[in-house]
Amino acid sequence: MSVVCDKGAIPTSEQMVELIRESQMRSREYGICSEERNTAQVKLSPEGLKERIHSNNTLYDVVVSHIKEFYLLLSPEDFMIALVDRDGYILHLDGSERIQAIFAERNCAPGYRWQEKDVGTSAISLCLRLQAPFQLNDTDHYCRRGHGFTSSAAPIFGHDKALEGVLVISGSTSLTHPHTLSMITSAARSIEEQMRLLRRNQELSVYTGFLDNVLEAAGTGLLTFDKEFRIWKVNRKGEEILGQEKLAGKQLSAATGLQLDLDDIARNPGEWKGRECYFKHNGRGIHFFYSAQPVFSRQNALLGAVLVFEEFGNIKKLANKISGDRAFFTFEHLIGQSEKFRDAVDMARRASGSSSTVLLLGETGTGKELFAQAVHNASKRCQQPFIPINCGAIPNELLESELFGYVDGAFTGALKGGRPGKFELANGGTVLLDEIGDMPHDMQVKLLRVLQTGEVQPVGSGSLLRINVRIIASTHVNLAEAVAQNRFRRDLFYRLNILPINIPPLRERGAGDIELLAAYFIERNRPGCSLSREVLDELHGYSWPGNVRELENTIQRALHLCEDDQLLPEHLDLPVDTARHIAPVSGTLQEIERTAIVSTLGKTDWNMVQSAKQLGISRATLYRKVKEYKLVKN
Repeated sequence: MSVVCDKGAIPTSEQMVELIRESQMRSREYGICSEERNTAQVKLSPEGLKERIHSNNTLYDVVVSHIKEFYLLLSPEDFMIALVDRDGYILHLDGSERIQAIFAERNCAPGYRWQEKDVGTSAISLCLRLQAPFQLNDTDHYCRRGHGFTSSAAPIFGHDKALEGVLVISGSTSLTHPHTLSMITSAARSIEEQMRLLRRNQELSVYTGFLDNVLEAAGTGLLTFDKEFRIWKVNRKGEEILGQEKLAGKQLSAATGLQLDLDDIARNPGEWKGRECYFKHNGRGIHFFYSAQPVFSRQNALLGAVLVFEEFGNIKKLANKISGDRAFFTFEHLIGQSEKFRDAVDMARRASGSSSTVLLLGETGTGKELFAQAVHNASKRCQQPFIPINCGAIPNELLESELFGYVDGAFTGALKGGRPGKFELANGGTVLLDEIGDMPHDMQVKLLRVLQTGEVQPVGSGSLLRINVRIIASTHVNLAEAVAQNRFRRDLFYRLNILPINIPPLRERGAGDIELLAAYFIERNRPGCSLSREVLDELHGYSWPGNVRELENTIQRALHLCEDDQLLPEHLDLPVDTARHIAPVSGTLQEIERTAIVSTLGKTDWNMVQSAKQLGISRATLYRKVKEYKLVKN
């Protein structure tokens, strides 16, 4: 039964004797000649040896640097020291020229392989095979050329106790000492420790490099500082936002304008999120939002803090992206061929090349916001925010804070830290003041001041913010009449009425535009569906008080009702159109009512359901009226 020894542990004397005996038996089975030098022993070429050394460079460098220390305990005239890799190849051998020559005669030189199947029983081959320290003396070696020598070898382990190589010392048998094996084993453990430190340092270097790359890859500014508020690290994005380089070592307040309470950050980290900072550096205003988080040691000692900050302009872009306040429509989306419509489009194209205020005039549903988006997208501000504001939909008491923002504590219920207004969020871009004709009179005064000065004052703030926005206003109200009736400020009207664009209602654009728009809505919702001739007649004959928006809704509703690939009149379900469908009549109210019912019943071929819908009455009422007027189907 084979003797088993623990990996890395020095075998007992009894174990070593038995293990040497087993190895010599295996050596005879290999057919190794013990009398002569093995001329067929595997040897690396010079290039192969260089490659082996390169692939074991860390082990090689550490061992070679330790050899001088070994020779403080030994004599290079009496001993050789060699490094063997995990496959048994000698990578390095040191000692005096005489001792190196003696061992070279025995194929113990760099490049030779010393596995058990190559040389039989030796300290190197046993150490490689059993991964434990071994000491052989004189005839313990299988080959006669090893007789007269003592050899001590110890394994060198790397990560996860994987064998990296073998360290071996050999000299004359007369110099045999039992402590030699312990010494070479201790030297191997010292080499392992140094390799472990090198590996750890390398891992830390890679890890640090990885963290540095992570910091540099971050899309926000990152800055760390210690308890003395001395900056340790700032990523490239942070330096870009702050407009400064080489900030490490500087005081935080000098570099960022921030005066922070580190103890409060540690106690209340949640209170230091989403804060705002504005300061000037070299004449440049720097505006950013930041969050501060404390950094503790493993022993829970406060080391400092890390700042995550983002330029205000980027926050605006993100807010616009999330809220959907972006301009999607371009001039290609403005569909129509009528002369009045093309005149409005041409005027809008010219306006897009200017920064002057645009006033869009038109009925509800004519597409005023589409025109506004097209003007913005064709302007130099197209990459900046587009912020629409419905002046008629926001309560009067909230309109000022919505437009101009507010500071922390401005009023009861205000968000902590304040909130930027629409004008501030749109800085550099375009603001659409939709339905400006419905703006309260007191807000008209404040808006006029913004247009005159280019500055806004957040609610509750004592300072003004400089803004650069392009104003597009729109309304269905006749502003000239509103001015005459003192419902709209004359001076504000003149400020807005620089580039007026009149968008015609759909009824004035003609049958061609109605047909183009209907076909466009069908193609967008159900390609392949068509309009019957009767449907076109219905569309052309309707006055479209809701304009393009009503036409789009009508087509979408009809497509839901249509089960085939052609829209029919019954799918439209248009309301009764007193402007077109009922001719002017004279007479009593009953006569007018009777005429309307007769006309509607005739158009629907006495379909009582459709007739009731078009007349805006219930079916029961329609049946009662038919009976009352004694109407019969012809």
